[in-house]
Amino acid sequence: MEGGLASGAVHDAPLTLPLMLNRGGILWFYPHIDRLAQFCMQAVPVNAKPVMVSARGAAQFDLSSAIINAFNGTIFDYVLAVRTWMSKRLLEDFAEIASDWFWEMDSDLRFTYFSARLAEVVGVDTDAEIGKSRLDIAANSADPAFWHSHVDDLLARRPFRDFTYPYKHKDGRTRWFRISGQPLFDNETQAFLGYRGTGSDITHEHETRLELERTIEALHATNNAYMRVNEELKRQHSRLAEQEKALLEQTALLENTLANMDQGLMMFDAGGHVLVHNRKVIDLLDLPDALMANKPTFEEIARHQVQMQEFDSDEQIRECLRETGIAGTCRAVHERTRPNGMVLEIHTVPLPDGGAVHTYNDITLRKQQDIALRQREEELATQNMRFDAALSNMPHGLCLFDADGRLILCNTAYSNMYALPEHLTVPGTPVMDILAYRKSIGNAPVDAKAYVGQHLSGALGGTAMRFNAELEDERVVQVTYKPLQTGGYVATHEDVTEAIRTEARISHMARHDALTGLPNRVFLRSRMEDALARVRRGEKLAVICLDLDHFKAVNDTLGHQIGDQLLQAASTRLRECVREIDTVARLGGDEFAILQVDIGNSDQAGDLARRLVGILREPFDIDGHHIVIGTSIGVSFSPEDGLDPDALLKNADMALYRAKSDGRGSCRFFEPAMDAQLQERRRLELDLRRALAESEFELYYQPLVNTISNEISGFEALVRWKHPERGMVSPAEFIPLAEEIGLIVPLGDWVVNQACREAAGWPDGLKVAVNLSPAQFKSPTLFHKIAAALANSGLSPSRLELEITESVLLHDGDTTLALLHQLRNLGVRTAMDDFGTGYSSLSYLRSFPFDKIKIDRSFIHDLDESADSLAIVRAVTGLGASLGMATTAEGVETRAQLDQIREQGCTEMQGYYFSAPRPASEIPDLLQQMNPQPTQLLPNQRLVKA
Repeated sequence: MEGGLASGAVHDAPLTLPLMLNRGGILWFYPHIDRLAQFCMQAVPVNAKPVMVSARGAAQFDLSSAIINAFNGTIFDYVLAVRTWMSKRLLEDFAEIASDWFWEMDSDLRFTYFSARLAEVVGVDTDAEIGKSRLDIAANSADPAFWHSHVDDLLARRPFRDFTYPYKHKDGRTRWFRISGQPLFDNETQAFLGYRGTGSDITHEHETRLELERTIEALHATNNAYMRVNEELKRQHSRLAEQEKALLEQTALLENTLANMDQGLMMFDAGGHVLVHNRKVIDLLDLPDALMANKPTFEEIARHQVQMQEFDSDEQIRECLRETGIAGTCRAVHERTRPNGMVLEIHTVPLPDGGAVHTYNDITLRKQQDIALRQREEELATQNMRFDAALSNMPHGLCLFDADGRLILCNTAYSNMYALPEHLTVPGTPVMDILAYRKSIGNAPVDAKAYVGQHLSGALGGTAMRFNAELEDERVVQVTYKPLQTGGYVATHEDVTEAIRTEARISHMARHDALTGLPNRVFLRSRMEDALARVRRGEKLAVICLDLDHFKAVNDTLGHQIGDQLLQAASTRLRECVREIDTVARLGGDEFAILQVDIGNSDQAGDLARRLVGILREPFDIDGHHIVIGTSIGVSFSPEDGLDPDALLKNADMALYRAKSDGRGSCRFFEPAMDAQLQERRRLELDLRRALAESEFELYYQPLVNTISNEISGFEALVRWKHPERGMVSPAEFIPLAEEIGLIVPLGDWVVNQACREAAGWPDGLKVAVNLSPAQFKSPTLFHKIAAALANSGLSPSRLELEITESVLLHDGDTTLALLHQLRNLGVRTAMDDFGTGYSSLSYLRSFPFDKIKIDRSFIHDLDESADSLAIVRAVTGLGASLGMATTAEGVETRAQLDQIREQGCTEMQGYYFSAPRPASEIPDLLQQMNPQPTQLLPNQRLVKA
């Protein structure tokens, strides 16, 4: 439709006027209808129903009557258009005056129309909202998901009713709106045209409904509460009756409880009067029954306690009041010690209406226990301090691990031993972390896998063990694991590197000679046992025993230092003579043994023995001394001479003894007959030990003759052994044996005592000379023994002459010289025996003023044939004369020797030319022969000068 109402033109309210048309119709028109080119009107045909028609053209009418006089145009039926226009017009008018608002959407669900009411309710410009979708306008919703169901209805073209949603108004308040909508479709094509709907503000309704719901809910709650209260009142009434009954029971129970409770109790009211008390409090505080029966106040009780000297002063009472809180203002706990030593713990609990409850506990025992506990804690603290000090200062590393292999504690020695950083010594550190760190710095066990698998797992498994762990840094640590009852283990780590090295050295020393480095007897025996096992499988071996000839003389004259160097040099020569598979051992002193294994026959051992004799005969140059020694050798073979190490050594030793007996510097093989000789020597040893106890020894005396007067000046005492079966045994046979078995010291002591007793019966001018062995000078009691012998016999010290060899001075010379000076101060004379056979005689003559020098018989024997011997005798006698020392020539056997001795100036002679050694009983006759002066016997002497 063009123009007019159909085009949407806005006009004032229509004015209906009756109009008679040339066709008899009535016209509904609007003002200014004359301007229209087309308009609608209602025509009423004659005798017909009025219809709406559309007229196009120009009308002529009377303005005063509004009657159309004429119409030039076309009139046609437009009922539908008029109806549509009228509906829309009515809708718009209704929308503008309605309390709700109206809206329309196009087919794209975008708003095309809002009534004016929307702007009033929502507070937005409706024109600005045209063209927006539902979601655009819903953007101010608190929850966009709230709109999903509504959008689903729109997209599905479904009608919706009373969709309610919140909307935040621009004034900040949240309002509630409700909308409804109907989809529009084309009548012919059914195409979707859009939506038309209404909206309303239901905020007041919504809030009223919520308030109503809350009111109803409150009413329901009040009603339920009332019902519950009613029920509770019924129950309380029932309980009240029960409580009245229980109260009587509880009162009786309370009284019984108060009477029997361990605590004293007093309850005070706000005025301080006692309301309740029990018997215990009377006993604890020693309160009179009469006082407590009158319900006293706290102050009255306090005054009574002051009278009983419970408190020292009023200030103490006030302090007690403050601490116990009698005014009921505070809860307090207070301790008080009574004069009798009882300690009370007083608890004060305020009552709500004033007053308080006091309970009194006797805590004397607890305090004593607390004191004991504190003392114990102090002791434990001291012990812990000591333990910590011991743990920190113990030389061994100590660590404690739990059952999971995590560190509990370790000491400083442990961390220092393995250079552990601080973070690896804190509790909880896994043992594997510690081992990994030690591996990284190079002090882990060499075989770490075995350490972990065998030792560490064993410790965690509860197995105690001890082992040495070799570390990568070449240390050896002894680790001791001990399992704990609670799981885990305690371990100590001790660095035994030096100890093991020392042990190895000790083990080496235990199996080797310290001086020469050669295997010792123990090591030799072990080698022999190994070799004898092969002998049983068909091999042959030889055991060679040897000792150095004349070594004792070298040791005595040149000293032990030279002797030790000689033994070392001899050992070197012995090692050079044997094969690598053979063993050279030092058995002790100058005794050696060689184990020669895998030999074909005895000639091999004989060849080696001869080489040894030859090489040891060659001179040794020791510290500037030209020393010549030799060796004697004894050999035994296996299996012929035995299959036991002891038997082979014994047999080789017997062969050595035979070689020495037959003349030194030779070799002998073992023969069974040698055993008989050894047995004979052993029997002689046993007899010698028995001889001293059974007085089988006897002294013989050889005269000392003055070279000028040719008279006897004294005698040398010489010991003889009168064996009950063997007869007289030569000193050359038993003296070396006595020295060997250690019998020379007691035998020497007997000789000194016996010689003094017998010499005491001789004439006053005669002296007695006694030989002392080096072994006697090692005894610290030698001086006292000699002094005792002189005192017991009555012999004058000047008549005792002690003969010593220069070898005595080689051993601890300062001590020996001191002893010699003591003897000289006693009055005893000393003589150096065997002068000229040593190497240091002149130095000793300077260090000690001997009374006599005895020239060895070897020089006297060669006087007739050796100019050197004569020169030596002349030199010694001249030396003695210049030093003021007498000289005695030993071994004078011929007249020629006598003449030469006198010619050289010796002062004394001794030898078989004058007399062989004789027993003491023959001394008187000998004196008669050589000293012809008249003599007579005195009561205490057998022979004296007249």
